[in-house]
Amino acid sequence: MKQLIIFLLVIILGFIAYDFYKDWDRFHAPEYHYTTEAAIDASYHDQAVVRDYHEAIADLNTYVKLQWTANDIDVRLPEDDDLETQQAVKEYANKLAHVTYLQQKLEQSALYKKQGWSNEQIMAFENNQSSPEALKTQSQKALMNQLFKNEVGNSQRIGSKSALTFEIQKILIDKGYEIPLDGVFAQITSTALADFEAKNNLYPDGKIDALTFDALIK
Repeated sequence: MKQLIIFLLVIILGFIAYDFYKDWDRFHAPEYHYTTEAAIDASYHDQAVVRDYHEAIADLNTYVKLQWTANDIDVRLPEDDDLETQQAVKEYANKLAHVTYLQQKLEQSALYKKQGWSNEQIMAFENNQSSPEALKTQSQKALMNQLFKNEVGNSQRIGSKSALTFEIQKILIDKGYEIPLDGVFAQITSTALADFEAKNNLYPDGKIDALTFDALIK
């Protein structure tokens, strides 16, 4: 009889200890904080994105802890496959995807800034999908087109001086021609143009016509 009582007391104490353990375990979730080694751009041009990123992480961590303490579900490594667990895991995946999306945006911006890009260039790139170099080229082409429309007639006369000739000389110099950069349409510039035209299957008259101009700014 005495042994039976002791046995029952051991069982009762075991249940009490297990109950205490479950209560302790409920409020001591495994390491649940989202961590990453990604280098993000804290000075991103849209500070709302930076704020949303940190709020999304806080929301994710709160959700993981809540599911553990309230429902005994580890959404990262679930042990069960019931409907409640599936729904919790799906919601966790959605929250994690949101964090990852914002993190990749800020991480990419940080990489651009390592290459010397500014916030303005990054914003332009995201809006137009054009790199700073491409945007600069587009701007130069727009300027060249405007100059061409206004000055092409004068720029074809030997000895004339114009901004268009100056810009074309820069292009020719970039292409390896050794000519002065003075904006003067001298014979040396005309000869360089003729050589460029010949190499690009154009009539080599050494003049700035539409076909030569298009080939130069490509």
